[in-house]
Amino acid sequence: MRDLGTMGESTFSLWCSQAGLIPNGSKIDRTGWDFYVEFPSTSTKSPDDLHAAALEYKVQVKSSDKRDRKLQIKLSSLRRLATAQMPALFVFIEFDDTDTAQRAFVVHVDLNLIERVLRRIHESEQVESRTDHNKRTLTINYGNDEELKPLNGQALKSKLESFAPAGMADYVAKKKAFLESIGFENGYAKFTFQTFGEENVRDLIDVSLGIKRSVQVTGFSGYPTRFGITSKTPIVETSDGHLEMPDLKPTASGVVRFREDRLSPALCFDCRLFVSPLSNILPRQLVKFRVEGEGFDFKLSPFAGEAQYNFALGPGSTLPVAELRDTLRLLFLIASSSKKLYAEFSFSDFPVFEMSVNGQSEPFELSKELQALDFATEILNNFGVSDASVSLSDINRDKDAICQFHSVLNAGANVFKVEFGVEGSGFDSTKPVACISLTSVRIGRTVLGLILVVAGRVSALPSEKFQLITSGATIERKLVSDSQGIIPKKDLIAAFEVVEAKYGRDYEVVTMYDKR
Repeated sequence: MRDLGTMGESTFSLWCSQAGLIPNGSKIDRTGWDFYVEFPSTSTKSPDDLHAAALEYKVQVKSSDKRDRKLQIKLSSLRRLATAQMPALFVFIEFDDTDTAQRAFVVHVDLNLIERVLRRIHESEQVESRTDHNKRTLTINYGNDEELKPLNGQALKSKLESFAPAGMADYVAKKKAFLESIGFENGYAKFTFQTFGEENVRDLIDVSLGIKRSVQVTGFSGYPTRFGITSKTPIVETSDGHLEMPDLKPTASGVVRFREDRLSPALCFDCRLFVSPLSNILPRQLVKFRVEGEGFDFKLSPFAGEAQYNFALGPGSTLPVAELRDTLRLLFLIASSSKKLYAEFSFSDFPVFEMSVNGQSEPFELSKELQALDFATEILNNFGVSDASVSLSDINRDKDAICQFHSVLNAGANVFKVEFGVEGSGFDSTKPVACISLTSVRIGRTVLGLILVVAGRVSALPSEKFQLITSGATIERKLVSDSQGIIPKKDLIAAFEVVEAKYGRDYEVVTMYDKR
């Protein structure tokens, strides 16, 4: 009598041998596969290929005289192949009542089939309370797309290689990641709890928005959920406790624009939107969402007409200079205006919406800091520096120096008044004089400097001093420190010497910088 099983396995072994593949047979058919097929190691084309593993497959061979193009496979066998790290596949061989293979079909246990298998097993265990997977089956269909043509080893090898085009390591990594995540698209677990009283409900909303850390709850329980099926055994169950929601992720990212009126320029901020998952079941007056920027945090209750805002500008809080300036401008508008501000919120996948924010008409105590930030923004733009960040305490400390540096950067020649004395002999007071000096400022961790030349004629003063009657002022060199705020002295001296050489032929040069 014909032994279809042995005929199929022998045919498959023949094809492997034709292509130089190594078909290691399973001695006991209880593991869901008949062959462990190894590809030979290939010569490396580059050093990067040296560590690459050869392809390996688990294969189950099924032989038949039928042409149904479908077969029922035990769930126990499918589970082994679906969860194996290496590629797995079925080879269906049709003999049509002859002694040689007439057709063959190669079915890859791909991500879609893996999902079907695991979903069916999970349903069986959690819904039907059955674990006898060796007595349950799943129908595998195949057709023209899976057909092996021609029936030889090279066609088989090409088919197998197509399942792992980027190599063994890439295949294993992607399959492992898929196995870990599949079925959890709508969450890992289902939790139920109770909380009583409007105050606790408000606290629960704040916890879901990351505003508060925890809320008191009772009757708390959690059940694992996969493929939308809730398990019967809880992972946690307690009569009372505190609920926390750490590591909340924003619902969307976008931009908020604030205006004094609909025609005025806008202050624009990148921000993140947090929407409570409870919003759909809450009374309208309790609905709240949160808009968080780098320097501010807004809590908005649109149906109750309420808005709360906080500004995080403490000593440890740093922002890009222009961003901190705009944040202070916003704070100024809110604190010093009795009229409403218009706020426009634009987030991905959400319609644009507007709200009004009431001003407070309170004294604004950061006017000098705001002016210094305006000047600092201009200075950085003038120097082509775009990555400086500061804190409010930095600006408070350096505001006078920033304003003075800004005035030097934009000053005309008649602003400068220079008096100096001369060490040593040889100074010719009848020649034009060029006084070379350095002025600098710190903005955050960045130090910016100017080598300034003020030129003119001198008149003598008492005590062997001279006064420069200015005819011109020129910024000869702009200097920018490294990320640590350091300008090496040897580089600074070299820059001075270049300027001295430029003016030394036509001017008496007075260097107002100690090179020692």
